[in-house]
Amino acid sequence: MSGKYDVMDDTSRLILHRTPRQDVAKGITIMVKGEGVRLTDKAGNSYLDMEAGITRPVHIGYGRQEVARAAYDQMCQLHYFSPFGYANEPAIDLADLLARITPGDINRFTFECSGSEAVEAAMKLAKHYHYFRGNKACFKIISRKGAYHGVNGYGVRALGTVMPMRQMMEPVAPGAVYVEPPYCYRCAYGLAYPDCDLKCATDIERTIEFEGAELISAFIGEPIMQGFGAVSPPREYWPIVRGICNKYDILLIIDEVICGFGRTGKMFGVEHFGIQADMLTMAKGISSGYVPLGAVGCTDKVMELIENFLHLHTYGNHPVACAAGLKNIEIIQSENLVDNSEELGQYFLDGLKALEHHEIVGEARGRGLWLALDLTADKKTRAPFPMNRIANLISRAKQLGVIIKSMGCALEFAPPLIITKEEIDEALKVIDQCIAEEERNMRI
Repeated sequence: MSGKYDVMDDTSRLILHRTPRQDVAKGITIMVKGEGVRLTDKAGNSYLDMEAGITRPVHIGYGRQEVARAAYDQMCQLHYFSPFGYANEPAIDLADLLARITPGDINRFTFECSGSEAVEAAMKLAKHYHYFRGNKACFKIISRKGAYHGVNGYGVRALGTVMPMRQMMEPVAPGAVYVEPPYCYRCAYGLAYPDCDLKCATDIERTIEFEGAELISAFIGEPIMQGFGAVSPPREYWPIVRGICNKYDILLIIDEVICGFGRTGKMFGVEHFGIQADMLTMAKGISSGYVPLGAVGCTDKVMELIENFLHLHTYGNHPVACAAGLKNIEIIQSENLVDNSEELGQYFLDGLKALEHHEIVGEARGRGLWLALDLTADKKTRAPFPMNRIANLISRAKQLGVIIKSMGCALEFAPPLIITKEEIDEALKVIDQCIAEEERNMRI
């Protein structure tokens, strides 16, 4: 099939992730080449990728031969050996590098194959932390409505969004606790910042007392949330949450799977808020998607009493993945891509804010090169925008050669960190055109 057809259809043996069967029947685009920030499909069409591979890992762009060579060289030297009872040099070197660049006291690391696995490992570490301190009953995890922390066993417990994904997988393991998110544009409490007194943060303490602090092992959250489209909380939010976790001896897991490695204009998203995490979960930008790689970092406080981390994945601490990760981070640093994310992110955000004049655009927001346009059917009530019409916008943009996606009621943008102003201008022109056309169609 791959040699004969320009698109994949339902005659293929391949099972796609989160792709409706009717979409497969219509034909799925087959990507065959990437270079810089552009992709080419099998039919020869070219696209400007404003989503860094849709799931946003491609920080350094496509076609970086340096990373390929690093992986090749490591494969030739030692492609694999066990992550338990033995170590390898690339994993040791990557742990040392991360200890230098992660914020605060994070200085111990283990490596996985994805963000989902990293979240799973972090939650297991939290359980180990409390267990070896004598609190063997501690098992609950606090997450936020609208959160996404992967789909592995423990991670599903923190899945506060993407219905019916979580509902289909229920019953999940006991211990899932959800609190309201800091989504100011559509506040769950009907309040407005700053007069809200950060109820979304302070109300967490009431939830803890109701659930029983002695049963809660960790609070997990993305520094900037993806679920509603690049939602950055007010600056006071994370310090309040950190203080509550300290009060009740609850570990704070900051999920940097998307935000980490420059996506938000800082090396790590938590740096915007000046707090100390107990653990960081990482993936995506750690390897720019060239190889599967995730990581968990923690402080000495977490590890000091753990006699044995009873956890094992065959491909944990994988030498080839860690070698590729080392080269990828070297490129991010040497090409100043974190600074580029901050500078070009502000340029992009200014361009998106200029689109707020459209009747369906409620809010432009974001940090660095992770931005969103929250769409609404009514600017006064902030009513959600119809999902079928958001799909129209995404499809129209693709036809015009620009790949975008949605999160909640928002159009989301997360291009490779190597993007230029000229490429941003190209995308803004298409986005403006697509929105204007959808508005015209709505009036018919």
